[in-house]
Amino acid sequence: MKLRDDWMICAWGIAMALLLAGGAVMAGETSDTATVLGKLHHSNQMEIEMGRLAIQRGQANGVTSFGTMLVHDHTASDQQVVALAMRENIDLASVTPAVTMTGGNMAKLRTLKGMAFDKAFARAMLEGHTQDVHEAKAAKDRTTDGALRVLLASTIPTLEQHRDIAQRLVDTLATAPNVAGANMPAK
Repeated sequence: MKLRDDWMICAWGIAMALLLAGGAVMAGETSDTATVLGKLHHSNQMEIEMGRLAIQRGQANGVTSFGTMLVHDHTASDQQVVALAMRENIDLASVTPAVTMTGGNMAKLRTLKGMAFDKAFARAMLEGHTQDVHEAKAAKDRTTDGALRVLLASTIPTLEQHRDIAQRLVDTLATAPNVAGANMPAK
């Protein structure tokens, strides 16, 4: 009887260890999902702001229409990110890097206008979307969260489209002369 009780305790201990290990894997996955959703949310918020800036400061029709597209597409994408975070009980505020409009490309772009803005904006969008495509594909390949995989699979083509549009803008604007005074900071 003692041997049987010891065996039952041992079996129960193993079962609990496996259950806890499974929970740790699930918690790790949720953490990875939360991290990816936080990055997507941050990226969407930044792209929406960059799009708005392009609408306000852009000179070339391609730049202003791309800005409108960015606002529309990244708003729709962010709604999907927020919905998935809610379904998975993830607090986006706690996993999203702070959106800063005063540093990096945003600060530089706010000082430009006209063709100088258009060129810098197109380059920033090309660099940003190239990185976003790479990160989204990597996250899709490593995740085991089916819902996140579906979200990323639907997001990647839009990011690739944005990257391709930015590349065309960079190519088109490379030969366009800057307008006199376009390099002057905005007042």
